Amino acid sequence: MKRHNRAALAVAALALVVPVSGCASLLSPHQTAEYHYNGGDGAWGTVGDVEVRGLMLITDETGEGPAQLFFTLINKGDSTAKVSVDVAGTSVTESVKAGETFVQDPESPATTTEDVVTVDQLDAEPGDLVEVTVGVGGEEKIIEAQLLTDSLPYYEQYVPSESPSNVPSEDATSTDEAATEGTAAANG
Repeated sequence: MKRHNRAALAVAALALVVPVSGCASLLSPHQTAEYHYNGGDGAWGTVGDVEVRGLMLITDETGEGPAQLFFTLINKGDSTAKVSVDVAGTSVTESVKAGETFVQDPESPATTTEDVVTVDQLDAEPGDLVEVTVGVGGEEKIIEAQLLTDSLPYYEQYVPSESPSNVPSEDATSTDEAATEGTAAANG
């Protein structure tokens, strides 16, 4: 009978040791702490009462052209917030009423504005993290946003085009060529 008692004590001791071991740590507060996952593209952050979401820049695959700036501002405060977003010398200031959302994405059905924000003087390569300064009232925070390209098909429509003065049209001729053709026709 002593053998059975010893076996029963061994099983009971094992039953007490298992919950105290590492397997039970899955239920500890360290393992189950709240983790906030912000789904979607772009960086995010909070400045004062304003949440910044979907902060990103998109340029062409070469990274040589301008980049378009995208962001969403959510005012969780009780009063209107004046929010400034600054990246590489390009600044945007928006007023967001309490409890409302501002969306800077001209292609989105939820957009607040159809204006495109283009950053021309961006000194970054595709894939780099770019510092974007977001200010609300007297508080500022730097949020690093990734410079994405149109290598993914769903970003192709977001690549800003160069200004018309920099892009010659196919039927454009230089002033010298036009003058030469006009002189030849008059003499001819």
